[in-house]
Amino acid sequence: MLKNLQLLNYRNYVDEKIDFDSKTNVLTGTNGQGKTNILEAVYFLSMLRSFRTASPREIRGIGSDFFHVSAFLNTSRGYDKLLEVDYAETRRLRIDSSPVFKASEFIGSFKAVAFLPSDLMIVTEGAALRRRFVNMFLCSYDKIYLADLNDYANALKSRNALLKNQNPDTDALTAFERILAEKAVAITAKRAAVLKKISEEMARLFREIKGGNALFNIAYTPHPSTENIEAHAAKLAADRAKDAARRSTSLGPHLDDCQFLLNDKPLRAFGSTGQCRLAALCLKLAALKLLGDIDGGGAGTVALVDDVAGELDSETQDAFFGIVSQTEQSFFTFTATPSDAYFADAKILEVKNGSISNAAGAAI
Repeated sequence: MLKNLQLLNYRNYVDEKIDFDSKTNVLTGTNGQGKTNILEAVYFLSMLRSFRTASPREIRGIGSDFFHVSAFLNTSRGYDKLLEVDYAETRRLRIDSSPVFKASEFIGSFKAVAFLPSDLMIVTEGAALRRRFVNMFLCSYDKIYLADLNDYANALKSRNALLKNQNPDTDALTAFERILAEKAVAITAKRAAVLKKISEEMARLFREIKGGNALFNIAYTPHPSTENIEAHAAKLAADRAKDAARRSTSLGPHLDDCQFLLNDKPLRAFGSTGQCRLAALCLKLAALKLLGDIDGGGAGTVALVDDVAGELDSETQDAFFGIVSQTEQSFFTFTATPSDAYFADAKILEVKNGSISNAAGAAI
């Protein structure tokens, strides 16, 4: 559980320290005051990624050339761990004041899932958003996956660069294609396995929330279906001329997709807005449940809920709160203090123009 959070030059926070002494925390304030920035900072400490931008440079406060975010984490084993990230031109990571040089050794100190209004787009928009969700989830779920993904990305970049040469080095292409094939098989297998688990959990949630006999599942479509390393490497070699003309690699997990199906029809094309929103919510709830199952009882999991809970109908809200209550800690944003009984014991924090105060108005 996070005990506090310190921000320096983080978006609209110049120098702010926030103490968290509650399992459930509510950030209130009008739009544009910085509530979502707090959730983003917590997520960044978990994943070293923002849920809003691909460029950490955009996180830096206006006029600043760096940002810092840190927190004391009380672990499930009962001891405190200090997590620190500094980002200027390069990123510096520390755990308990000791440098950390691999992202995989930092990511996963706690496991955060963000519930955002934009989650609907994972269901309704392009494949890139679905790949991003799967990649981010698997980086928390399976530490080896991050290394496989990085190795694949580096080999893909190198092969694409070679293909742009008029006379590319054949031996180098063969070497990078071998790496691509090996990592593609590993990545595809892990995506298939985890999407099967997520699909099963989402189907259960659909039945629990809406009842009836509606059938839900996720159809994973790897690009292409990769049977083995040798076959994938051979296909890459055979496609060199075509890929050189395209100036990019035309097959592999960087082009994968998955579809959310309700009664065997893709929600993206045939689902109502309400059905798509429910699917997006169930997707994140399934992710939260699976991450909580790793250590059991929701240990080490944090739910970040950005102005989502208030728009749910009563039956969906009950199911939502039931699962979120199983996490180790949760953070909610609202424009006004919620009256739901669920928040009776929550810590209420007021956010105004990059400054935090408690509900009574005393500065923190």
